[in-house]
Amino acid sequence: MGHPMRRNDREITDPAEIDGILEKALFGHLGVCDGDEPYVLPVNFGVSEGAIYFHCAPEGRKLDVLRRNPKACFQVETDTELVTSTRACGWGMLYRSVVVSGVVSVVESLEEKARGLTALMKKCAGDSFSHEFTEQELGAVVVLRLDPVSRTGKARRPA
Repeated sequence: MGHPMRRNDREITDPAEIDGILEKALFGHLGVCDGDEPYVLPVNFGVSEGAIYFHCAPEGRKLDVLRRNPKACFQVETDTELVTSTRACGWGMLYRSVVVSGVVSVVESLEEKARGLTALMKKCAGDSFSHEFTEQELGAVVVLRLDPVSRTGKARRPA
């Protein structure tokens, strides 16, 4: 599912570094295919047991699109810093990024919904977050799970 990286000197191959970038990033961008039109939206997310979890309302475009075509691409970046130069072509950006491609499904079990939402909340509120979700809370949202088929990382680091 992946494509060769043009700048393989910037490729991140260490799974632990990829995990670290996903852990550090506070939000990402989910890309889906709405027929022949790409659709990208910013999303909060959490990671648990290798899967990436998102939440959404019980109805809306994102859910409609994913029900028609569950293939998706998810992207995050961290450690961004503008590099300035006296030359226009010398400008650039330092970054670390990850792209995860895979298939999205709707989580049905209440136990997994709670696990996904807890992962999402811990990312926002920290590891001290502790909450037992009620059935009513779990029923009010849809939890989506992206099962990775490929994960690629890329970085431009200080020289």
